[in-house]
Amino acid sequence: MVPWVGRPRPGAPWGIPSRRVELTRVTALPVTDAEWAGDGFVLSPGGDALGLALSARRLAVLQAGEAWPPERSLELPRAAQLVALHPSLKCAAVLGPGRIEMVGMGPDGGTAGTTARTWTRPTQAIAFDSTGQGLWTSDVVAGRASVQLVDAQTLSDVDGMATSLDAPLGEDDVDGLHEWMPHPSLPVMGAAVSCGQDGTWLTFVERGAAGLVRGAEVASADAPFYPAGFFPDGASFIGVGGTWVRRWSYPEGTMAAEFILPEVGTLATGYTGLVTARSVLVAVEDLLAAGEWYLLQLDPHSLRPVCAWELPLSTEVVTSLHLLPGGFILSPEDGQLWRLPEDVLASGPASDR
Repeated sequence: MVPWVGRPRPGAPWGIPSRRVELTRVTALPVTDAEWAGDGFVLSPGGDALGLALSARRLAVLQAGEAWPPERSLELPRAAQLVALHPSLKCAAVLGPGRIEMVGMGPDGGTAGTTARTWTRPTQAIAFDSTGQGLWTSDVVAGRASVQLVDAQTLSDVDGMATSLDAPLGEDDVDGLHEWMPHPSLPVMGAAVSCGQDGTWLTFVERGAAGLVRGAEVASADAPFYPAGFFPDGASFIGVGGTWVRRWSYPEGTMAAEFILPEVGTLATGYTGLVTARSVLVAVEDLLAAGEWYLLQLDPHSLRPVCAWELPLSTEVVTSLHLLPGGFILSPEDGQLWRLPEDVLASGPASDR
């Protein structure tokens, strides 16, 4: 089947309904510039929770629909550099100088802080898969991007759990952006390496009985893109670039649909997107030359535009947005956090209503 490619008509950017969204302000977070926090958050392997940086040493775990402040938070070591939130939301893996450890309560109710080991490998990113049994690390070995998996309970190496990726790294690319996209139910991780304007390479790696098995690779050799996530059934996934949104099948990695963004609209910094069973949401700014933010809602199968949700946010005040699990919207510059209403998250294509 030839993928459907949509392009807005001249003079009518979308030709679709536009509706105003009433956001619920959660809090103005004290987002820190702690090295482990990125833009102030840590994603969980699931689609309904995230970790938020309350200070240089505290990670709050906020679930969809939960009131502020959240009941669950984790105290991190002083020298934390990278943090991975476990899917149980009870503990996190923390990498610091020469050491990696688990903090918080273990999935079995025990103390996670008793698990630690020395760690001397140069590491760009860490994350748990959705099963919670594997902790994935990404780094560069001999000029090649490399993925390694350790046992999540013991943090010990497992034979055969390392593999190289095909991302073409040059001398200036060793610190490229490493990102993860966990499969919703399988011990599979999408490992993405973005080399700036040279493109992004997304490789799927599965934990097999005899070691790591490399699967399909999706490459965008001329522009970076963000691996926005799998659909809940795990049969396809979404990538968001600066000028397009694409859906690929899994495990084949074949492009099944594409939507081309108009020149008058641009995606938020980071190209984030929110993937649900009923829709794909991406943030576009100044879509109608009104100086405002919109959420473009796309049909999950065809990526045809369904609705442009107008956000009550000015692009002069909020210069970038992150769409996060649980339907949260974060402005990383000032730490403001909002929650999308249920009718936006539950909306499906027009034929469903």
